Amino acid sequence: MRLMCVSSVLRSPAKWLAVSLAISVACASGLHMAWPQSAMARTPGGMPSAFYPDLIADVAEMVAPSVVNIDIEKATRSQGVPNIPGLPFNDELLQRFFGFDPSNGPFTPFGGGGASPQTVISGNGSGMIISQDGYILTNNHVVSSADKVTVTLNDGRQFPARLVGRDTYADVAVLKIDAPNLKPVTFGNSDKLRPGEWVVAVGSPLGFDHTVTQGIVSALSRKIPDLNSNLSFIQTDAAINPGNSGGPLVNLKGEVIGINTAISGRGQNIGFAIPVNTVKEIANTLIAGKAIVRPWLGISMVELNPDLAKHVGLPPATEGVVVAQVMQNSPAYKAGLMQGDVIQKVDGKRVAKAEAIQEAVRSKPLNSRFSLDILRNGHPVEMGLVSEQLPDNEGGAMTPLKPRVQPRVMP
Repeated sequence: MRLMCVSSVLRSPAKWLAVSLAISVACASGLHMAWPQSAMARTPGGMPSAFYPDLIADVAEMVAPSVVNIDIEKATRSQGVPNIPGLPFNDELLQRFFGFDPSNGPFTPFGGGGASPQTVISGNGSGMIISQDGYILTNNHVVSSADKVTVTLNDGRQFPARLVGRDTYADVAVLKIDAPNLKPVTFGNSDKLRPGEWVVAVGSPLGFDHTVTQGIVSALSRKIPDLNSNLSFIQTDAAINPGNSGGPLVNLKGEVIGINTAISGRGQNIGFAIPVNTVKEIANTLIAGKAIVRPWLGISMVELNPDLAKHVGLPPATEGVVVAQVMQNSPAYKAGLMQGDVIQKVDGKRVAKAEAIQEAVRSKPLNSRFSLDILRNGHPVEMGLVSEQLPDNEGGAMTPLKPRVQPRVMP
């Protein structure tokens, strides 16, 4: 609704004042009515954020007691740069994450003495309290190789943490501390996010605990095959850096809508968070001590396009999904599926995107049988296979060993 307010110059000062006040009230009322209800719902008292300058500070203050710093330690006997699964030890990351300068020779943590038979390396990340009895949610890559995990609360208290469970597929882990007077976060609904919504990130980038940054939701449902082809990410321009991993991305109500996970190494202000709706059920399952059951076929896939179709000797208009890799001893391997096969139908339904095949597999229980119509060397072939449980060590199996884009996965 558009409201136009026009004032007139009146000869009588008293009448002018009365009319001016009336017009001011009408204009203010009109502005309030015209403001999108969705914007007012996101701010205290229904006030639009433009008229609430302390909004971000209040959100940060609301969330701060629920955000934790996570310090990890890992012992290694390596005399050189350690190679620890889950931690990306290359020259740049060692310098940026752990204070190690490769030009100084053998690995020396934080300027200490020469390398010893038993060297302890350190790193840090973030997390969030999700229950009053001490359960903490973070990224799996934050704690995947840790021998010792220490959690520091906003009030400075430190507690040793134990790993309750992890899901390598979704890069989620749950820790447990024994501590009184904990304030859990409030979860929002990431399915209702819209591009352009304001968000706030809180965490420990580069070890600077409880750093607050602000931005917007840049995009939704981002697929980042070079990072994790299993997930759809929230893209944000809120500044997140190494050490923010596992910390919350919150809306202006102070509700967690994502877990900050990674940034692009090729640009600025391109960060990614796992939607909170993806991880809530996972966290509850891990806390209950139950296994997370995920069926898989054991293939990585590339969507067919005219150029690729021409390269493999097919007409440019051919639709389907090309099998780029078959995992050893997987259901696809056992059924005889081969690299270069083009999947065109799953259970009689045409597929043109890898996501369609993934959704088909997820929609049926474990050990379900699937019928595939494929093209092999240009000839149609029918094939059947049975899904199996995704092995824990295959959580990142779909990530190429040499990615085309180099995202920085933050410890």
